[in-house]
Amino acid sequence: MKPSPKQIQKLRNELVSKQNPMHSTAEIKSWYKKIVKQSNVKIRIIPLKKCKNWKLNKNGKISHISGSFYKVEGVRILKSFNREINKGWDQPMFTEPGFDGGILGLLKKKINNTPHYLVNAKFEPGNYNFIQLSPTVQATFSNIKKAHGGRNVKFLELFKSPIKNECKIIFKQWVSEEGGRLRNKRNLGIVLEHFGSNKINIEFDYKWLTLKQIKELILENAIINPHLRTLVSFI
Repeated sequence: MKPSPKQIQKLRNELVSKQNPMHSTAEIKSWYKKIVKQSNVKIRIIPLKKCKNWKLNKNGKISHISGSFYKVEGVRILKSFNREINKGWDQPMFTEPGFDGGILGLLKKKINNTPHYLVNAKFEPGNYNFIQLSPTVQATFSNIKKAHGGRNVKFLELFKSPIKNECKIIFKQWVSEEGGRLRNKRNLGIVLEHFGSNKINIEFDYKWLTLKQIKELILENAIINPHLRTLVSFI
């Protein structure tokens, strides 16, 4: 489902119309820096044999003993007609089990008569600064199925049952991931607008931003993550 011409024009107007943001861009930057500073993350490289519940099987594939999450396997490209090496090459690739894909969800709500979007300051070990602003929901298939045994994905129910949760779909489309390293990986990109009167309670690692503010922060170094950039490009 793609935005209608009327919706597209409405979204464009968000960038030029007078707005009353819930937080100033300076306040958003200060909040982000505070979260990065408080994260206190420490990461170190360890041998594969010390990775709990991960194994290297006899076919040379690295996978989790549960069969969930992803596996790393070697592929051989025999020919390439439009790449730097036309005779082919070998490389590792990440493959996610199953074909259901993940969910990238961005929630929109009018606050102070101004459209806002709910973003999450999300930690990922490979991120520059460890924490970047992500969509409201950024969940792999394994996250959704709780293969890690952890908590439920916050706000996931809104995107699984929009009408029940007083939301309407603005955009819904399968989005392919970067195919140079990820094999057959896709996510379902969804943008919802919450039209209900119920208050949406958020924790410290979430903030409501206007579309204009997100666009401004895209110009900053490594604050907006690639998934949020992708969803914003559709609206």
